[in-house]
Amino acid sequence: MYIGIDVGGTYTDGVLIDDSKVIRSVKIETEDNLSISIQQVLAKLLLNRGNKNISRVVLSTTLITNMLAGVKKPPVGMLLLPGPGINPQSQDFCSDYILLKGAVDYRGRVIEEIDFGEVDSAVRHFLDKGITSLVVACKFSQRNPSLENRIEHYIKERYPQVDVAPSNRTSGLLNWIRRANGTAFTLFVKNDYNQFVQRFEETITEYDIGCPVYILKADGATLPLEIARQYPLESIFSGPAASTFGALATTQQDITGIMLDIGGTTTDIGLILNGIPLMAERGIYVNGYLVPVRALALSSLALGGDSAITHKNGQLVIAQRKGKGCYLGGNSITFTDILVYLEKSKLSSHPKIELALQEISKNIGKTAENIAEEILNQFIARIDEKIEEMFLRWEEEPAYRIFQIISGQETRPQTIICLGGPAQSIGSILAQKRSWEVIVPQHAEIANAIGAALAKTTLKMDVLIDTEQGRYSTNLPGLSGTLSARLLSLDEAKTFALEIFKGKCAEWKLVTAGKELEDIEIVYEEGFNIVRNWQTKGKIFQIGLQIKPGLVNLLNEGTDAIE
Repeated sequence: MYIGIDVGGTYTDGVLIDDSKVIRSVKIETEDNLSISIQQVLAKLLLNRGNKNISRVVLSTTLITNMLAGVKKPPVGMLLLPGPGINPQSQDFCSDYILLKGAVDYRGRVIEEIDFGEVDSAVRHFLDKGITSLVVACKFSQRNPSLENRIEHYIKERYPQVDVAPSNRTSGLLNWIRRANGTAFTLFVKNDYNQFVQRFEETITEYDIGCPVYILKADGATLPLEIARQYPLESIFSGPAASTFGALATTQQDITGIMLDIGGTTTDIGLILNGIPLMAERGIYVNGYLVPVRALALSSLALGGDSAITHKNGQLVIAQRKGKGCYLGGNSITFTDILVYLEKSKLSSHPKIELALQEISKNIGKTAENIAEEILNQFIARIDEKIEEMFLRWEEEPAYRIFQIISGQETRPQTIICLGGPAQSIGSILAQKRSWEVIVPQHAEIANAIGAALAKTTLKMDVLIDTEQGRYSTNLPGLSGTLSARLLSLDEAKTFALEIFKGKCAEWKLVTAGKELEDIEIVYEEGFNIVRNWQTKGKIFQIGLQIKPGLVNLLNEGTDAIE
């Protein structure tokens, strides 16, 4: 049996799945202390059942997203080693920085040494400003991390009060600007994130759950809990990723369509092409800065069932969530209240809804019925605008263009998979407005927890091997080193890359539902000679490997199609 828990801004959902059926589900309001919400969900899921047959637990959470909301510049300093080339001052860094001597070239060769006097001066500069968290980011450090690591060691010895992080351990991807920004955001969130993970581990121990426990990543894959501590930024946008895999798990394996999950605080939008969620190849933005996090091509709209209804200068406005809705006895009129009032929701009406609408009516001179209809139209219009905006972004993704060529479909997908509490009512309106196929799966209201429970544990690794330099590097943080043997052919390079990949999988305990690692595939492979003075000096190999992304199981409980 699998447990999936999705901690959202408004609600925390949980499911207990046996094989391909949901045997118990839970939805509760999210507490300020997220650990309490998780404890409450586990208690209800395991009530009178025990935990002996649980084979995996997967958690998705909005914690990192919420922590970074509105934090334009994290209080972190940057020590940058740009070397020759582009002017760093023309680039977009998320924190204040100081440039240092020291450089590595594209082959991983040190071409300029460190001036440790500069390092001392830079550290003291940031300490004088009250900044005790520092990033060290050197261009091409993923191919040779020695300069970053030496500076880290130097600072730790002389300034023990400083928390310093080299960028090569945040990511092994090219683009040092993204690595630097990603490391800065990681430093900013890591302490609170680790406290959260610690409490989650204590909760799992309290319930005597001995199975593997994972946290869902932004790309829909999962990380073992103990490994997730090292890479907190990987779980950003895990909520929308859970929704996307929930849409896939509750429909059919080869579906093509838009995922629309209307939660309490946000509405998440994603795209599935022939059963494969679309990936954002460039990475993701955090507060306007690109960071090296592999993620699905998703977007979140600050609009949900608990969005507050207010007015300004005589105009109706759908604003951010302000509190409990009238339908729950609260004092905030929400979009869900509007659906209840228009009899487009199965929830029971509450006298407070009518009273709140009458109060707005007095202020703007419109009837309650007109107010409700206008708010509904605003909500749908904003979803329409966001879907159109997302299509313009999706159409720039290589995987989308390949899908169009292979499938022969030049038109945009015209199927919407509606999830969330208001899925049925919003789905009906969208079906009438767009004349598209709208699918509302069974368990639509807790599909995000289903997606978390069933998301397969995956890993993708790119390997660059330079036999002349005798070095290899990867896109995975901290995974690079010296070759122990000379590799003469592409087959030998593939064997070497595969062994590294398997070693990392073993370290990260990447097993799925208790089964041994499977479905490893080589995504691409290429090699070419390094020729100098008409002689071959070595070879460069580039190899990509992955565990195929997907689901442990699909549910087999049917869907509702709205005509």
